[in-house]
Amino acid sequence: MCTKGLHFMGAVITGMGIIGPGLTSIESYTNILKAGSSVLKKEKFKDKYIHTGRVCSEDIFFPFAKGKKYPKVAQMLLHASEMAVNMAGVSPRDYKTAVIVGSSGGGITEVFKNTKDMEQNNRLGPYAIGNMNANTLSSALNAFYKLDGQSFALSNSCTSSLDALHLAKILIKSKEVDICIVGGADSTVNELVLSGFIPLRVLQTEEAFTGPFSKGTGFAMSEGAGILIVEDEEVALKRNAQILGWVEQTSMSQDARSPYLSDSAGGAMLRAVESCVGQKKPTYINSQALGIKENDDIESVVYERLFAKKGIPITSIKGMVGHAMGASGMFQVISALISMKEQFIPPTLYANRAEYPNLPIVEKTINTPIESVLITSHGYGGNNGCALLSSGGI
Repeated sequence: MCTKGLHFMGAVITGMGIIGPGLTSIESYTNILKAGSSVLKKEKFKDKYIHTGRVCSEDIFFPFAKGKKYPKVAQMLLHASEMAVNMAGVSPRDYKTAVIVGSSGGGITEVFKNTKDMEQNNRLGPYAIGNMNANTLSSALNAFYKLDGQSFALSNSCTSSLDALHLAKILIKSKEVDICIVGGADSTVNELVLSGFIPLRVLQTEEAFTGPFSKGTGFAMSEGAGILIVEDEEVALKRNAQILGWVEQTSMSQDARSPYLSDSAGGAMLRAVESCVGQKKPTYINSQALGIKENDDIESVVYERLFAKKGIPITSIKGMVGHAMGASGMFQVISALISMKEQFIPPTLYANRAEYPNLPIVEKTINTPIESVLITSHGYGGNNGCALLSSGGI
């Protein structure tokens, strides 16, 4: 996309890969974002309608024979990582490389499967413990690329993959590593997790879908994996890598209220966004908004406090691809990178402008130059995460 040079010797992105519901490549994801089409499906769950985004097992590809023993969530991660590494044109083993993977659910689907097997008096296999361990996600990448350096598996609810990017920036800035394979993966569309969310009244359970910025009845759960190759800018330039974007800033905060609640006033989220953006003006905001009234209201509060006078467009991709839990931040980051390359702002599907009259919500694809994008995320338990990406320094 851009190789403008040594504008601050920071962290740059040189590769990306993704798999999600109805998408198996950057190209298919680009088509969905540009067209403003939804990959979500309506299904009956118990006595309710829900809207989900499931990844078909036959769509997952990974060139690693041992990966067939891995849980679906790790297989999706391998699918996305090979795409990202190939795009970056790098051999991770030739550099000081760290692996950082964020996941909200980790191996929870495997825990559920094995528990059901035990209830039926079935013997568990030798891979059961490993597949239930969230660390399997990062160790799968280490095994495939034969990396024996720093490795992290983060579980910070829905901000997990943005937090992984935050850690990557810290490691690169400190010169501890040259390259980070940064990812997010979740496969939580299962009976256990869905049943747990329904009493919270945050799942979309109406027959007709209501999406982000609609004061709707909840979100659509999806699944998938996204991977970035994040490098020290000096390393990337020395090997003549194509730079897809710069990680200008990242930030985190915690509401410190409860494991079961977030701060509806949005104070900690506001501080995170202020820390991330400073005096800079992003071209648009890729918002966390996903259809839960409290979350969307927090986004609105932060926007009106910081950006109302600047007229910065705001959008959410959750009406198109759903909310992939801990992987959702990677979905947002990759959509931002695509929009900077292709010069467009993706639309917000199913928004209700009347509910948020003061927000310049993007409802149809806007073709315009994109210099930078602010990504926001917050999750169950009060975690907040932000990232500011640019196409060449701002």
